[in-house]
Amino acid sequence: MFNINDCKQTVDGILKEMPDRTQKVLSRRFGIGPENKSTNRCCETLESIGKDFGITRERVRQIENRGLEEFKRSSYFADIQRFFLFLRSFIDEQGGLKRQDILEKTLVPEEQLRPYLLFILKISNLFLFEPESSSFYSSWKTREEVSDIADRVVRFLIDLMEKEKRLFSEEELLERGTKEVPKYLHLTIPTNHLISYIEATKKIRKDQFNNYGPVWWPEVNPRGNRDYAYMILKIEKKPLHFREIAKKIEESFQKPVQAGSLHNELIKNDKFVLVGRGTYGLKEWGYKNGTVKDIIEDILKENGPLTRNEVLNEVQKQRMVKRDTILLNLSNFKKTPDGKYIL
Repeated sequence: MFNINDCKQTVDGILKEMPDRTQKVLSRRFGIGPENKSTNRCCETLESIGKDFGITRERVRQIENRGLEEFKRSSYFADIQRFFLFLRSFIDEQGGLKRQDILEKTLVPEEQLRPYLLFILKISNLFLFEPESSSFYSSWKTREEVSDIADRVVRFLIDLMEKEKRLFSEEELLERGTKEVPKYLHLTIPTNHLISYIEATKKIRKDQFNNYGPVWWPEVNPRGNRDYAYMILKIEKKPLHFREIAKKIEESFQKPVQAGSLHNELIKNDKFVLVGRGTYGLKEWGYKNGTVKDIIEDILKENGPLTRNEVLNEVQKQRMVKRDTILLNLSNFKKTPDGKYIL
C-alpha cells in the first residue's frame, strides 16, 4: 500500500544530506522538503528562484539537474523503489494510464503532500507524463502506446452513443464497452481500464443525471434554455407544453426561466416542432414542421390515397389537435370515387 508519509520521510531525509542551496532549489522547484510549507501545487519557475539567489535561470536548471542526480545516488534511494513499484502496479491495473488529479486524490488525500507523489513520478524512469491536450486531461502512464489505446477506446464509445443517439448510464456504458471493444477493436479491456480512459478523456462527460454522452451534445453540456429544453424532452420522451418545460428546467437545473421567452426560442429552432397549442416535440422523433394542411399533404404524398380514418390516424401521430380540426382541413382535398383522399 502507498503511504505518503513514509514517502515524505524518505524524500526529506535524502534532501537533508544535500548542500543547502541544492536542497532549497529542489524544494522550491517541486514543492517538497522539510522546510517547504507551501500548499501551492504549482512549481516555482527557474526565473523566480534565480532572481532570489542572484543567478541565471540556466544556472538554477544546472543545480536542479545535478541535485536530482545526487538524489538518485543516495544510499537511501533504494528505499523509494518500493513506491515506484507500487505506483507502476497501481497505474497498470487502471489500464496503464491515470488522470493526474484523480491519481493524486485517490492516493494522497492530504493536498499539501501531493507534491511528493508527483516528485517520485517525475524522478522515476517507469512513468511517462501525458500533458493536457484538447482530447485528454494531464495523465501519467506506464507505456507509450496506452495513449493510442485510450483514444481508440474513447472513439469507439462515442461512435456507439452517436449511432444509438442516446445517453448511456455508467453501468450500461461499461457493460457495452467490455463486451464490444474486444469484438471490434480486438483489445481486452477490463472495466477498471474503461473507467480510467473515460475519466481521462475530455470528449465524454456525465450529464446532470449521471448519464454519459459526448461533450458536444446539448443534453450533456447545455449552454442555454433551448439546450435545457432539449434535455427535458429527451428525459421525458414525450411532447410537453412550453410552460411545463420551463417548470421542469427550474426544478431540475435551478435555472430561472421565463416561459414566454422560452416559447419564442423554441418556435424559432428547427430541433423543436410545435405539435399542439404550446406543446413541443423533437424533430428527431419524426415530427414535421408545418400546418395541419401541410401535414396532410405530406401524408398523402408518402402514402397515396387514404381513407378518412387513415388520414386522421396519421395526422394524430404528428399533431395534438382535435378531430374536427383535421376534418376541416381535409375538406381542401379531393376524393376518389371510392371515398379516399388524394392530392
